[in-house]
Order: sequence, then structure tokens, then C-alpha cells
Amino acid sequence: MAKWDDLVLAIPPHAGGRSQAPAAVTLLETLLGLHEAQLTLLRGLHRDVRPLQEGPFLAGRLHLDAVRAPQATRDEQLERLKSARSCFTEAMGTERDKARLSFIALHLGLCWLLLGAERDAREWTQLAHRTAVEAMKDILVEASKHQGLTQNRYLDPALTFFMFFTSTATLGAGYLFWDRVLSKRTGTVMRRALGQMQALADYVDMLGEVRLRLGELPHDVARYELTHGVDERQSVARITIRKLINDREAIYFNGRETRKVTWNDQERSEVITRELI
Repeated sequence: MAKWDDLVLAIPPHAGGRSQAPAAVTLLETLLGLHEAQLTLLRGLHRDVRPLQEGPFLAGRLHLDAVRAPQATRDEQLERLKSARSCFTEAMGTERDKARLSFIALHLGLCWLLLGAERDAREWTQLAHRTAVEAMKDILVEASKHQGLTQNRYLDPALTFFMFFTSTATLGAGYLFWDRVLSKRTGTVMRRALGQMQALADYVDMLGEVRLRLGELPHDVARYELTHGVDERQSVARITIRKLINDREAIYFNGRETRKVTWNDQERSEVITRELI
């Protein structure tokens, strides 16, 4: 089974034209060999893997596999590449899950690369990169909905209501009990989300490296970092996606809001922003 880094190494840096054998063969073999890694990642995200095992996506992979046939002429190889590209385009049209969309877009980008269209390859790979980040962001948004009692918009009004009918001691004990229960649940949800996001972050990093290999300038390819914090119970209490803009500027997303942070040697400033992570 191929690994993400293998794909980066298989792409000739800024080829400037159609990939030639044996580079094209190596790239094809690596891409096809990544299928199990893609399925493993999807299963870890609790996503359905069947759309990548059947239908137009499977047909596209079969066309790519046929390109490697030793008896195939150059014209036959090009036709099979075009057929694979058409199948992946069809798969894009019916897909809604962002993680699977990213995989399909990556396949489309590499089909264009093998056909000698580097500009199209960069556009599709950029889409694969952005969509994978959005999938990671969605996981964090969903996990952030599981909050403790003091931040729960349904239980807080109930707490205020029961204050009129319950003694302070009873209320305090009940409050602490439910806060611990919900905090434990929140920690479990956040830790699971962190594991999923870390697996997805490795894939996101690979896509950034692929974009650089395809000739994009470093300042046009965003870098992402995943950080987290724990509370006194060593439960995951905070997860943050950081998008590095440059050495003194970054955008942070914590599942609820996005902040732009700028710093220098003397000070640091933060502002809430609508900029995309």
C-alpha cells in the first residue's frame, strides 16, 4: 500500500509538459496504490467508502489501470486517460461528501497532469486541498457542538427555572454532577474528533506538497497546523486549526469563530474575521 508521501515523490517537479515514461508509470502506480490509504482514512472518518468502490470512480480507476498495459500504444493510453478523466468528472457531479470530493478532485488533477495540462492539474489539486481542509473544519464544528452545562443553550434556561424550586445545596450538587457528565462526554467527542482531524491533516499536508511540486509559489499554498489543549482532567478541551499566512500572520479557527492574529517583536493583536481558514 502506497503512502501519502510516495505520491509527492512520484510527481515530477513542475514538469512543463506531458509526463513521460517511466515518470508517468510511476505516478500511475502510486496513485492506484493509494486506494487502500484513502479507504482507511474514510473509514476513520466514519464515511461511506462504497462510492469509491463502485460507479464512475471505480470505472475511472479501471481506465487508469488499463493505461499501464504493456501492449497499449501511446494513442490508446491517451484515450484511456481521457476516459478516466470523464469518469472522475461524472463522479464529482454526484458527490457531496467533502473528503470523498477531495479524493476525486485529486484523481482529476493527476489525469490532467498526465495529459500534459499542468494548469488544469493545479486547479483541481487546489480544489482537492481546499475541500480536504473544509472536511477537517466540519469535523471541528460538529465536535464543538458538544459543550459543557455552563455553555449549553438548552440546559442553561432549565437551570435558571429550577433555581426557583430547588434548594441551593441540591441545585449545586446536581449542577456539578451534570457538568462532570457532560464534560466527560465533551472530552470523548473532542478526542475522537482530534484523532480524525490528525489523520486528515496528514492528507492535507500531502496535498500542499503536491501543489508545490506542480509549480505553485510557496506564498500561494497555505500551510495548516492542528493544535489542541487539555483541561485538568487531561480531557481534550480545545482544538484549533491554524492557517499560516506568513511569518507574522495567521488565521485561527476553533469550531465556533475565526480570528486573524498578527504579531511582531513587541505585540500581538487578534480580530474576529470572516476570512476563510
